[in-house]
Amino acid sequence: MNTTDPHPTLFPASAVSPAPPPDFHGITFHEIQARTLLNRMPGTEPGGMGWTLNPYRGCTHACIYCFARDGHHHLGHNTGEDFQTHLYVKTNAAAVLRRELRTGKTRGQWVMVGTSTDCYQRAEGRYQLMPDILRALTDYRVPFTTTTKSALLRRDVALYAEAARVTDVLVMTSLGSLDNRVWRAFEPDAAPPGARLDTIRALRAAGVPAGVLIAPVIPHAADHPDALNALVDACAEVGAVTVFPDVMRLSPGARTWFLNQAARNLPPSLHHRLAADFTTRRAMPPRYVQQVTDHIHARAAQHGIPRWRDYIRSLHRRDEPVSEQSSASASINSGE
Repeated sequence: MNTTDPHPTLFPASAVSPAPPPDFHGITFHEIQARTLLNRMPGTEPGGMGWTLNPYRGCTHACIYCFARDGHHHLGHNTGEDFQTHLYVKTNAAAVLRRELRTGKTRGQWVMVGTSTDCYQRAEGRYQLMPDILRALTDYRVPFTTTTKSALLRRDVALYAEAARVTDVLVMTSLGSLDNRVWRAFEPDAAPPGARLDTIRALRAAGVPAGVLIAPVIPHAADHPDALNALVDACAEVGAVTVFPDVMRLSPGARTWFLNQAARNLPPSLHHRLAADFTTRRAMPPRYVQQVTDHIHARAAQHGIPRWRDYIRSLHRRDEPVSEQSSASASINSGE
């Protein structure tokens, strides 16, 4: 964990150019008919996170560390440029989801939307799959989470508010740094940090539970204690109900692309540090990961923000039926 000056000479002012304006030039859309949309997560507890749902494969956010790059190899593409230029769109997503929910497939477990690639990436502005997906989850009162780095989610705030009135909903915004230089270097086409915080603020104003996936925390670029404190403080200021810290890991399909992009676009000092840590391994040492995680949780606790697991468990306990014996005990203890 970097405890020296958070920005010594890692990001000189001219080191990272602003992202180009968004468009779909050079992007190929592969429109496909999905046979299934819900993917089972193994070993899930009752009432826990049981299913994943991803209406897109590939992602124009172009985050250079993205673990989902591995999956593009199985589609016949490379895990570098192809991942962000060949997008697979499940155009029948909502219809398939309704068919699966009609059978009671989820059995009261949570559905996690957008766990691999961002369900609100720019392609969503073109295909608009999410509104009907949200309506299906709402109609069947399925508890769900959505994870995104995009401000496009604000288009659907009213739908999230409607869902939150009938089921458990948690929107997680992924944000690993407040520094725009980190955003431009590692997540060039995702929404800037300020826009992501504004999305959380808009959700909370509408009564929608929203938290922050503080991820990835990028070693040497975004791990200084002061930077992490400022990030947690910003999460608290916009009303985040929980945080989940996660230190960057590199999957096999992302490692080469990440290090090549780092060599090309980052200041040499930062590239050399990252290369030293990740050329031969996927993750930072456990002690480092625990140190960063503990620091974030400790800062969050100062604001009264619970850990993600504790927040979800509190919802589960709230939804458990109260037995007659428990009700009687509560009445006695309250003096009724």
